[in-house]
Amino acid sequence: MIGFIPKLLLALVESSAGPEAVAEVKRRAGIAEDRHYRLNEICEDRQWRSLFAAACQTLRLEPARAEEIFADYFMQDVTRRFPEWFRMCRTAREFLERQPRIHNAFFQGILSPEQREKMRDKFTLEADQQDLIVHYRSDNQLCRLYEILARKVFEHFGERGAVEQERCTHRGDTECVIRIRFLGKAGANDHDSRNSTCDGREVAASRRADR
Repeated sequence: MIGFIPKLLLALVESSAGPEAVAEVKRRAGIAEDRHYRLNEICEDRQWRSLFAAACQTLRLEPARAEEIFADYFMQDVTRRFPEWFRMCRTAREFLERQPRIHNAFFQGILSPEQREKMRDKFTLEADQQDLIVHYRSDNQLCRLYEILARKVFEHFGERGAVEQERCTHRGDTECVIRIRFLGKAGANDHDSRNSTCDGREVAASRRADR
């Protein structure tokens, strides 16, 4: 996994609950307190899973809710940090088709050819009539996070879409298969309040309630 992902997770923890919570997450995950992640470095998958589990424990969040909050934070960050990713695409489909190349570009120059090939295998795409089918293979099992982010890409481009997981490693399948349907421009009444942006207030309230 690229270091950008744990870097953002810890930034979310700090913005929601302060630097003491970041130290607690690292302690729970068995990571040195002075460990800092850079955008273009490698984070071992097992270390990511430990960090995410520790963040859920520290912030008193169920993993599914933590993924929703992290997806919001991720989208807010990358649209500011990498606006060219979105400017170069006219539609949600163009962006989602480009996503594996964006993912793989982080690893150029820091991995061996064999390691890069393994990273490229995490995401493969195929087109089926008007749909996009994503094959995802990773021990991190972040398929639900991908689904949430795909829906947020639709929101960003002002479009409607459907995201359905046909196979999932959480259910015992050998890979996750996610079908994405593109349903045109969104209307004024298409916003789903369940996908509204979250901020750190919910996390902070959760921590206070458990004290």
